[in-house]
Amino acid sequence: MALGALAGLGLTSPARADDAPAPAPQDLSLGLDPGTPQVGALPGGLTPAYGQRTADEGDWRFDFHGFVTMPLRAGLNTRAGAATADQHIDVLHAPPVVPDYRDSFTYTSVIPQPYAQLNFSYGNSIVTGNVILIARTATTAATFYNPPDQSGISDAFVTFRVPNLARHLHLEANVGALTNRYGVMGEYDEGKYGTPVIARVNGVGENVVAKLALGDVVVALEQGFDGQLDRFPNDVLPAGWNGFANADAGSGFVNHLHAGFGYLGTLTVGLHYLDAWTQDDRAEQSTVPDANLRVLGADVRLTTGNIGHVYLAASRTTASHVGSLGRVLEIMNTGNGAGLIANYLGANSDGVGTLTTFAGQWDVSLMSVLEYPQIYAGDTRDLVLSLFAVQTKVTSNDPTITAEGGVTMRKLGGEVSGSLWSWLAASVRVDGVMPDDHDGKKSFAIVSPRLIFRSKWQAHDQVVLQYSRFMYGSDVVVRSGYPATPDPTIHPDRDVISLSASMWW
Repeated sequence: MALGALAGLGLTSPARADDAPAPAPQDLSLGLDPGTPQVGALPGGLTPAYGQRTADEGDWRFDFHGFVTMPLRAGLNTRAGAATADQHIDVLHAPPVVPDYRDSFTYTSVIPQPYAQLNFSYGNSIVTGNVILIARTATTAATFYNPPDQSGISDAFVTFRVPNLARHLHLEANVGALTNRYGVMGEYDEGKYGTPVIARVNGVGENVVAKLALGDVVVALEQGFDGQLDRFPNDVLPAGWNGFANADAGSGFVNHLHAGFGYLGTLTVGLHYLDAWTQDDRAEQSTVPDANLRVLGADVRLTTGNIGHVYLAASRTTASHVGSLGRVLEIMNTGNGAGLIANYLGANSDGVGTLTTFAGQWDVSLMSVLEYPQIYAGDTRDLVLSLFAVQTKVTSNDPTITAEGGVTMRKLGGEVSGSLWSWLAASVRVDGVMPDDHDGKKSFAIVSPRLIFRSKWQAHDQVVLQYSRFMYGSDVVVRSGYPATPDPTIHPDRDVISLSASMWW
């Protein structure tokens, strides 16, 4: 469950020759490996592949892998009030004041975010211990110390694999605290929007995976049960140091089941069921019903050399009094039930409603198409095209949403990337975000040209210089304050410049 090597620019999986071996069971995955960084796709069509390295049964080995990206970001704006003789009319904001919040539907991941992850593992082919450290800031560059951004030990679990099974059968169990993500739009990452569109599970418990190869087909079954290690005390006030935790939330648990199959290592079909709940008499001081959050989802992934990588997903989320549910189950990066109410269901919904989501992403490399059925090595000039979109329809008990017959949210975009020389690539990404189909004044668009510098064709590093132009509707609202809440009095930044460095090993 550790970070692996770079896959390169090619998004290919060529047709299998008649004498080639059948696909191995471990090649099929219905979700994203816990060790894969919790970030969106890298700029420029680059697709790092994070895989597991397994030692022999008697070969105990320590592995260390990581991923880091650190950006300088500046939003350009004009001073809200009259400037004095000692003040500039033009102002700089860091971070930029733009509606790009990870827990909301308007998140596009266009503006780079600080992120560092270190994966440590020790074991052999039967058992491996895994510890993952994550931080979403760098203390040296921070103006104040914000503990929630210093996640520390995010995942800590042990992986057991049943030894001496036939090559066509793979069985493993993960026990401990780990993250499971389902509905990831990218081939090796969380996709262009950096958001699992079906669900994300956070908890401590067990996750069992069984895979069986039947000729060209691999069948997979997965089951997990997770709970939370603790609960925020009623007599502690929410504050910055505790991430403004919800004292009214109860202990959360989630049971999830997944089934699917893969064909020739190119087609993957998955079905997903997740059910999270609380039954804690301390939640809301026993004044509200127990929370329940249920998700049904399905996705299809096709990765071939002649059409590139195609991903399609659909999900239905049903919420019942989710205000007392913690972060054991995340929907669209919301974090907890209170976040789901604030960002989707509405303040007057009582935490009751539904989300119906459809999503898709298509990535294709020109050279992969031209060289098919051979595998493109990613060591020449290339052109990569990406198209991506998400739509979510919200219905809830909130009268403002009920009166409109539900609210449909949409975002879509495209990116064209050119690999020019071994050390330089360039791309242009365009995004459109429509958070309310009944009010076009809340919509906005982003145009982001980029220059991408790297050490070689198949680099494990890149430096990106990016400019983003935001074009807003008249009713676009950004957040301010601590905790950040919508503030209609603030004018968002229209121009953003960023310089970010990324590396993985």
